[in-house]
Amino acid sequence: MSNDSKRASDRAIALVLDYYAAFNRGDWDGMLGRLSEDVVHDLNQGRRETGRDAFRAFLQRMDASYSEQLRDIVAMSAVDGRHAAAEYTVHGTYK
Repeated sequence: MSNDSKRASDRAIALVLDYYAAFNRGDWDGMLGRLSEDVVHDLNQGRRETGRDAFRAFLQRMDASYSEQLRDIVAMSAVDGRHAAAEYTVHGTYK
C-alpha cells in the first residue's frame, strides 16, 4: 500500500467520523456541508431521495420526532478512499 493510498483512506475515515460528530452535535449544516449536492439517501422503509435539499428536509422531520446519539462508531474505508462505511449503535428517544 502506498502512502498516498493510506492518506486517502485516512481522509475518507476522517470525513465519515466528522460527519457523525456533526450528527451527535445536532449540527445539520455541518452534516450537509460534508455531502455532495447530488447525495442519494435510501430511507429506512421508504423511498429513495436525491439531493441536499431533500436530505435537509429529512433531517428536519427526524429532528421533530427523535432525539438520537450515535455511539460505538466504527468507520472503515477502501484503500483508495473512494468508498467508506460506518457502523454504530443508535441511542435515542421519541419526542
